[in-house]
Amino acid sequence: MDDTIITLQTIVAHQGEDIAALSQELYTQQKELALLKQQMGVLLERLRTLADAGPQDKAQEPPPPHY
Repeated sequence: MDDTIITLQTIVAHQGEDIAALSQELYTQQKELALLKQQMGVLLERLRTLADAGPQDKAQEPPPPHY
């Protein structure tokens, strides 16, 4: 009976370590995801700025070179 209790306590101790490691990994991924979302927002804003800065009317663009 004592061996069973010791085995169960060992399993619980390892599960605690595993849960702590998974928690740390989740925290790291959440920080990375937040950074990627921020960078995506910056890129989208730059894209909108570039799209707005371009000629609005195709007639304003110079004609393409002919070969």
